[in-house]
Amino acid sequence: MKKTLLFCSLFAIAAFNFMSCDDEDENNNTTNNGGGATSNLSAEFVGASDCLKNALDASDNDDATRASYLDEKTSISYKFDSAKGELELNLQNAVLNCAATPKMDIRFSGDTIIFNPYNANSEEAAKCLCIYNLTSKVKGAESKVYYIRPEQLTDAEDVQVLELSQKNEGVVYFSNVIY
Repeated sequence: MKKTLLFCSLFAIAAFNFMSCDDEDENNNTTNNGGGATSNLSAEFVGASDCLKNALDASDNDDATRASYLDEKTSISYKFDSAKGELELNLQNAVLNCAATPKMDIRFSGDTIIFNPYNANSEEAAKCLCIYNLTSKVKGAESKVYYIRPEQLTDAEDVQVLELSQKNEGVVYFSNVIY
């Protein structure tokens, strides 16, 4: 009887420890007024550029014009200040409506930074597109490897690596235009 009780106690302790493990991938944090679970990372939207390219008429049926306009590679340039633990992210060439109020949300899944550029004023729309640059800061960053990807793209080639332990600044490119 003592062996059975000991076995059950050990099994219960092991099960409790297993269930209480904190899976980092489930710890999400967003820039939307702090929602999500706890994380040492936080983000804030800093600002957006004005429209950087002349607006393209959305009714333009000239595929060559549309292709050359949207041929800009979407990239993120980054600068890491290890003393402050701040990572500045500059999304370049995000395509949004030319009447947009550009914003960018950032959330975290473990060591992955997931960004989402969007129009904060969806009531206003025009029949044209513009290219914008958007800037956000991530606080609580450490000198280690982070992964970064756009929210709507989940292919393996759309995940880029920020090796902050080796480089304090750089640029990563994404295979698709980010809307």
